[in-house]
Amino acid sequence: MLAVALAFGLAAQDMGKAAPASDFAYGLSEDGQGVVIQKYRGKGGALVIPAEIEGLPVVKLYDTAFYAAGWYDPAYNITSVVIPASVKLIGRSCFMGLEKLTSVTFLGTGVALGFQAFRGCTNLTELVFPDDEKALIRGGSDTFYRCRKLPLAMRAKLRLMGFDEP
Repeated sequence: MLAVALAFGLAAQDMGKAAPASDFAYGLSEDGQGVVIQKYRGKGGALVIPAEIEGLPVVKLYDTAFYAAGWYDPAYNITSVVIPASVKLIGRSCFMGLEKLTSVTFLGTGVALGFQAFRGCTNLTELVFPDDEKALIRGGSDTFYRCRKLPLAMRAKLRLMGFDEP
């Protein structure tokens, strides 16, 4: 389904409208050339992270940017996420513990995933990324720890890419 959409080269906008900048707390990257999303403030559901904010590319999702502190936190209700090709770093514990998250789509390659980036996403069943052995780069351990609903074929692919067993 979504993998087929990517295989046929459909653009990110075909997967849903990007969330508005007001759904995020954000700042400039260290080099001043991009945007770092620091915290999610939206309503949850299907989330498409914008490729740019205020004319600059979104290049990093900061540590714990989408981590939900509890059921009352808006990030708790995220069910799927599309990450634009401009994002090259997903910080430590960025999406940790999002129990409602079932699908993550990466539109780019060379994305470094920090320590425990998706740890505890216990209902994650789908990871979609370009068919490239360097699409995802292990930046820390336990990246997909407790994501046991991922299909065995995806777990095997992640292991080949250097990730620990989910």
